[in-house]
Amino acid sequence: MATSTRAPKRKTLANKSVASKKDSPNNVVTVNGRRRRPWALQSRENILAAATEEIAKVGFERARLTEIARRAGMTPGSVYTWFKNKEDLFKAALEDALEKQVESNFAVLEQLGEVDKINWLIQIASLVPRNADNPGPTPAQILLLEAYYASWRNQSARKKFLPRIEQHFELYERTIAKAQADGHLSKELDTQLLAMMFLAIPTGMSMLQFAGLPRPADEKWVPVYDRLGKTFDK
Repeated sequence: MATSTRAPKRKTLANKSVASKKDSPNNVVTVNGRRRRPWALQSRENILAAATEEIAKVGFERARLTEIARRAGMTPGSVYTWFKNKEDLFKAALEDALEKQVESNFAVLEQLGEVDKINWLIQIASLVPRNADNPGPTPAQILLLEAYYASWRNQSARKKFLPRIEQHFELYERTIAKAQADGHLSKELDTQLLAMMFLAIPTGMSMLQFAGLPRPADEKWVPVYDRLGKTFDK
């Protein structure tokens, strides 16, 4: 198992099939196997933003491509030039939102010092899709919970979303595995179980917040994480 806790590169996940502009002849980029002009990528970004807004408002099951196209100021046909169906679009929107959030979280960590030297529990906290300066839910939170729900209720959707959900989970696994390898966490504790537990905490908290319960202040988590650190310390 890999032990790096660095944020994943955008190009290798959501946009892993997007070739860089300078590497493409005649200013053409390749997206999901199709050649596009670089300026056309803005249309894709507009669609992803519109999809995020629509899914956040009505949920995955009720979201409609026609309404997403309207939000993006485009025709439904234009959406289909980029995405095969709603599941394909939602998968791309989920990837985009999660990667932007993880990159943002790691940028905050790196302001504090080298990521590898920061307490492993703080690194775990950095993987939570939320904004410290905004009490409202982030697009990543909303889309991730929708992906969980859709994967549970829709077998077709699960095939699309599960690999990305697993990638997010693996960030937790790698962080914990590295803490164990560095001697900060007992190897007697099951890596996967700990990863699932630490992912379940913010997931459950997000669900409760969306249901209307108030969000605890950020500073209240400090003593909780401190106690957890002492509990799990080798």
